[in-house]
Amino acid sequence: MKIDKNKIEFFLFRSVLFLLKKLGLKKTRKLASKVGLFIYYFIPIRRTTTISNLHKAFPLKSKSGIRSIARKNYQSITITFFELMLIPHLPHSIIENQVECTNIELINEKVRNGKGLILLTAHFGNWEFIISYLAPKFEGIFNILVKPQRNPFITKWLEETRYVARTKIIPIGVSVKSIYQALNNKEVVLIAGDQRGHKDGPRFNFFNQPTSYYTGTAAIVDRMKCSLLICFIQRKTDLTYKLTIKELDFSETIDDEDKRISLITQKYIELLEELVKENPEQYFWMHKLWKY
Repeated sequence: MKIDKNKIEFFLFRSVLFLLKKLGLKKTRKLASKVGLFIYYFIPIRRTTTISNLHKAFPLKSKSGIRSIARKNYQSITITFFELMLIPHLPHSIIENQVECTNIELINEKVRNGKGLILLTAHFGNWEFIISYLAPKFEGIFNILVKPQRNPFITKWLEETRYVARTKIIPIGVSVKSIYQALNNKEVVLIAGDQRGHKDGPRFNFFNQPTSYYTGTAAIVDRMKCSLLICFIQRKTDLTYKLTIKELDFSETIDDEDKRISLITQKYIELLEELVKENPEQYFWMHKLWKY
């Protein structure tokens, strides 16, 4: 009898989730910190990639300094994913207490005055808290651009549990038309814009490295003339979060469309780099950002 690897993975996933629900948020974070260290030392998935990326980003740091960041990175990412599993089962009052944000009304203001709104975030801190915290506060539909997971059972679970208030999932692949429709309807679209772009795509400066990034989001903003806000969530020392919402200034008069799109993308990357420099352990260094 053929064993379904996806079903086994999902069974283990649900078993861990059962344990986390019993532990609660505070104990889950403590467990995640220990599990992250265990993975770093004994199941070093993508450890070589993480350390290589950190060396390129911070060439003046010592080997011991880089490894210290890498260890903390494994702890941070494990906390993020354990929280991701637990968030759908937390009361909204707990989620409210976990996130500090001072200018949230800017979102509704931009939507009321414009053609919809793109919230551009990154894989930093715990981006899943953005959804659970912001979606119930928004007056309209809150769209989330997502990449399906390899395991279809986990993909389905994520889609079901991400349904908060008036949220709607937009899968990558059929995304462009759906994003245009959402913006025309004056809705919000949340996008993580730091995915590695194509090998032959345009390069941008990220930590003094020529880095391939997708420019699709910037192209939509330029063509739709919709509002764009940068939305980053940073984990604080007490493990709660600070959500920062900034308006990206791209008011320069540039006739060339490609240059305008590149400018928007580069400005977003510069803001992301500033944030990562403050807390490098909170960025998702495990993907091959500089693969080519």
